[in-house]
Amino acid sequence: MKILDVDQRSEEWLEARQTVITGTRVKDIKPPMRKVKTGSQTMGLWQLVAEYVSYGAEEESPMVRGTHLENENAEKVVEKVGLENPLYECGMWLSDDGKLGYSPDACENSDAPKWAIECKSLSTAEHLFLVMKDMFALGLLPDEMEPLFPAGRGAYRGIDSVAEEHQHQVRQAFVVNPNLEKLYYSLYDPRILETDSLGLLRHYVIVVTREEMEEDIASQAQMVETQANLARNIVKVMMSLQKLVEAQAKREKK
Repeated sequence: MKILDVDQRSEEWLEARQTVITGTRVKDIKPPMRKVKTGSQTMGLWQLVAEYVSYGAEEESPMVRGTHLENENAEKVVEKVGLENPLYECGMWLSDDGKLGYSPDACENSDAPKWAIECKSLSTAEHLFLVMKDMFALGLLPDEMEPLFPAGRGAYRGIDSVAEEHQHQVRQAFVVNPNLEKLYYSLYDPRILETDSLGLLRHYVIVVTREEMEEDIASQAQMVETQANLARNIVKVMMSLQKLVEAQAKREKK
């Protein structure tokens, strides 16, 4: 056993903990009893992997990093895919009745955009998991990695490789814009080391198409329309509370 002479919570102590399974980390890397959304391993395992292939401890939250990397991320997609006529300040898309909306990070500069970009800069752990999950679904990784990922749903669909918490957001783009044909779900993490192999993981694009999820889009469209109407009906009741209270008072006097 070695003993490092460093002060706890010092910069040296934090650096020494990188790639090490410490006592507090054991519960995070312990495999679950059954497959979860990250397969047979936890996100804690992917955090350990991330520390091997990235620059030091993460200092920014994914939300902060995502905001200031958004334009750079979108520009990388446009260049990589060869998209033409891009618009980076897209405002908000609204349905004709104004009930539904979606804000693309970039899209085709058109009154009826056929493509859009959704930019994400997540934690390095989640970034790596999603990239490797999609690569496995595409048949690019060895079969022995299968336990690391949730069971597939049959034929490849880009939407299945999108982070679970972002799938409704991605579908909403297609719900609001009936002309949308493709959405590029772009994962960008410049913290990953720039080696020949690892550099491939820094920026990764998952293509989601309308064709692959027509039923999903129709189902979400129905659900959000129902919820939008329900919310408006609740507001109508709230706005008429005074009349309802007065009517109730009159009934009680009879």
